[in-house]
Amino acid sequence: MRRFLTSHGFPARAALALTAVTTAATLAGCSSSAHPDPYKIGALPTADTVAKGHAPGHWTKEGDTLELVGTLPAGSAAEFAAALTPGTRTVRATVTGGDLADGLTIARTIHDRKLNLVISGPCAGPCADYWFPAATSRHTTGSGAWLGYVPDLSQSATATPQQQAAEAKLYSDSGLDGAKFHNALDAQLREVPGGSAAPGAKMWMPDQADLKSLGYADQAVKDLWLPPNLASANAQARAWGQVVAYRNTLVGLSPAPQAPTPVPPPASGSGSKSGSGSKKP
Repeated sequence: MRRFLTSHGFPARAALALTAVTTAATLAGCSSSAHPDPYKIGALPTADTVAKGHAPGHWTKEGDTLELVGTLPAGSAAEFAAALTPGTRTVRATVTGGDLADGLTIARTIHDRKLNLVISGPCAGPCADYWFPAATSRHTTGSGAWLGYVPDLSQSATATPQQQAAEAKLYSDSGLDGAKFHNALDAQLREVPGGSAAPGAKMWMPDQADLKSLGYADQAVKDLWLPPNLASANAQARAWGQVVAYRNTLVGLSPAPQAPTPVPPPASGSGSKSGSGSKKP
């Protein structure tokens, strides 16, 4: 059964995770900080980084690297192709979602050109679904990186047969079992805990073990930092404003408002005068 983190009726393990997040979020800092990170939360993004990560992104070039920070707008595949040079070796991504069709086209180029993928924060939507399997190698720049799988084109009612065929070929060429991936994604996103009143997850945040269960070899994912525990996943999801499924648990929910502490009434017999008392004879 799916668990989820909330202040009303959450499981004991989730309660411990929330306590850990509250303590550790103030300790995590950036990956180069001298502050300890006892709960392995990882580096949390600044507000400016989050704002850029949710805005439409554009490809920038630095040496042999093309970088995208933000969402992937429609038309990004043409922009990517125009920026690509024979010396391009790496794609660096901080991507919170975007256009899957353009993402698939870019992934084909990543695969055919044998480009590397470096993840600097979230790698969600087309980045996780397509660029991650297509890349020759996968790395993270430090702690605080995570993957966000979403239903891909073949799971969309609007996908064309050509897009479905191109997606299946990309998965096959990349060594990813598409059926296994779809089954795992469906299992994570299918159940909405708490009934229709509870928000559902639109992304699946996998950990190292999840990737290996999809068929990725140890060598293929050894250079990745991904949230290693529930406290870390919850902190990262909340920092980026996402509700995601992690280890069959819904994380990233906003904390429930705390009810004000009631003020106890004054104790009786406190010595205050009362006009209603009877006089002794």
